[in-house]
Amino acid sequence: MKLGIRTKLFVLSLSLIALSLGISYGYLRRTLDANLTLRIEQDLQQRLRLVAYTAERAQLVPSDPKRWQETARALSPLCAARVTLLRSDGMPLADSDVEDDGLAGLPNHLGRPEIAEAQQHGYGRSTRQSATLRRRMMYVAMPFRQADGNVGVARLAMPLLDVDQAMAQLHLVLLVAAVLGLGVAVLMSSAAAHLAARSLQKLTDTAHRMARGDLGTRARSEGEDELAVLGRDLDSLADTLSRALAELSRLASLRREFVANASHELRTPLATLLSAVETLRAGAAHDPAATRTFLDIIYRQASRMHALVNDLLDLSRLESKASKLPLGPLPLLEVVRQVVALSLPRAVERQQRLTLAPQLPPCRVLADRRSLEQVLTNLLDNAIKYCPAGTEIVVSWTASPKSPPPGAEVTVSVADTGPGIAADHLPRLFERFYRIDTGRSRALGGTGLGLAIVRHAVEAMGGQVAVRSTVGQGTTFTFTLRLVEVGTEAAA
Repeated sequence: MKLGIRTKLFVLSLSLIALSLGISYGYLRRTLDANLTLRIEQDLQQRLRLVAYTAERAQLVPSDPKRWQETARALSPLCAARVTLLRSDGMPLADSDVEDDGLAGLPNHLGRPEIAEAQQHGYGRSTRQSATLRRRMMYVAMPFRQADGNVGVARLAMPLLDVDQAMAQLHLVLLVAAVLGLGVAVLMSSAAAHLAARSLQKLTDTAHRMARGDLGTRARSEGEDELAVLGRDLDSLADTLSRALAELSRLASLRREFVANASHELRTPLATLLSAVETLRAGAAHDPAATRTFLDIIYRQASRMHALVNDLLDLSRLESKASKLPLGPLPLLEVVRQVVALSLPRAVERQQRLTLAPQLPPCRVLADRRSLEQVLTNLLDNAIKYCPAGTEIVVSWTASPKSPPPGAEVTVSVADTGPGIAADHLPRLFERFYRIDTGRSRALGGTGLGLAIVRHAVEAMGGQVAVRSTVGQGTTFTFTLRLVEVGTEAAA
């Protein structure tokens, strides 16, 4: 049978209460019995000394059994106990509760534990159930010297009525207490189990709704106990799952958009290639001039596809969490000079001025050389490609003092005096395949991935990228790199 949490808590509470009452009863019963018995024994021991002393002073001899019986019967009321006087061999000389003619029929008492102990140690005691009276009796015994010089034994026997009555009262009190305690316990444990079960049921219902997809539900537990903490953790888990699902949805949307954009970018050059090949196969291959024209078309489109595939591979490499860039100290001035020297012929061809800012501080930055060259190349390529003749393009950076503090950065800038970019385009400028002027970008050979590669490469090297632009005044791209050290030689 399946038990609910409420029933389990209720049964557990009752079991603990019943166990506590049982332990308490056993302890109290044993303690009370021992204490009462000890007090009765101490009292009986004092009376026994009186009996032994009186028997010795009476100067009784075994040949006068009548005086023995008279002495025992006289002492019995004084002691409020049964008095038995025995010879050293254990045979009764007198017994206050036995008639004279029945004395000879009493058995030998030498084997009784209190008699044997008294003869060995001077005092003996025993508590046992009386077969005759059918009740618990306490026996105490002590040696005494008879008139003929032999040692006899005086014994007192007393029923433990006070102890038995006290134990009976204890049973009654504990029974009443147990009934009352169990009654109160039933109410309290039932209430506690109900409260605990209600909180657990609320958490269970919340978890079930979350499992069915309702991540908007919340436990909203209050308090500081374990159930409240569990409820808050459950709410925190739901918040985390909601954010994760939103991120997964966003990534799925980006993936669909990326596949659509990549397919579109590849479809156009592929269509041009197929058209050129079909034209050549249809007979244009026999015309040398037409052949050169279509081969130029095939070359341009194949180059465009090659650039697109390379950019896709670079972007995939930078976005991969498993791929870490091999960062190390690099001389920034040396790397920038090399990239500027490679880009300079194209700038001159378009009648643009590409320069380094004067008095740049040489410094070493923590970066990956290939990625840093790619970032600078893409930014310069964009500036050269989209700026008209007469535009000035300047590369510069700022660095901290000679001993930079931990976490210091260098900010590299690529600024142009071109037409600028409208403000509504700036937030999406680093998205994949985002273009301000789609037709012009494709005509200039752009893949739409250059700035996305810049952003991912800079972030993979621990920096940030940004853009500022004013229409009609120019555009400035900046990115940061972690600074290792600053040199002393100024740039040429």
